[in-house]
Amino acid sequence: MFLMEPFKFYLVVISFYAFAFSASAEEVFTSAVPLEADKAFVIDHMVTGPNEVVVRWQISENYYLYKKKFIFSSKDFYIEDVNFPAGAVKFDEFFGLSEIYYNVMETTLQISPKISGITMGILEVAYQGCWEGGVCYPLARKSLQIRDL
Repeated sequence: MFLMEPFKFYLVVISFYAFAFSASAEEVFTSAVPLEADKAFVIDHMVTGPNEVVVRWQISENYYLYKKKFIFSSKDFYIEDVNFPAGAVKFDEFFGLSEIYYNVMETTLQISPKISGITMGILEVAYQGCWEGGVCYPLARKSLQIRDL
């Protein structure tokens, strides 16, 4: 009988923690409202060298971006190369097995002007991501003003 008392105590403690953590994890998604896309995925860019631009996304907690949904285009620049970092692999209910990015995604583009001597223009960027709570956003499109290339 003496041995059962510590066992019951530990069982109660473990049950309490299991309930507390499962309830708090569930609250993250059931009581929260997804952010607007521009707040969930904050984009910025900078020219880092001759013909080189870094585009960076700050990705909010519990959100992610799909690697295969990034699109870069421009009427002003030739896009010669796009270097993506390695991402995490996730099975996604919308797109199946996918490479995704959490927290920060930074890619380096090698670009050159279509007209010799031009150092500014527009880089068009499209991307798509989701909230872990079950919402996927439509493809977002942004126009980035590139200066001093």
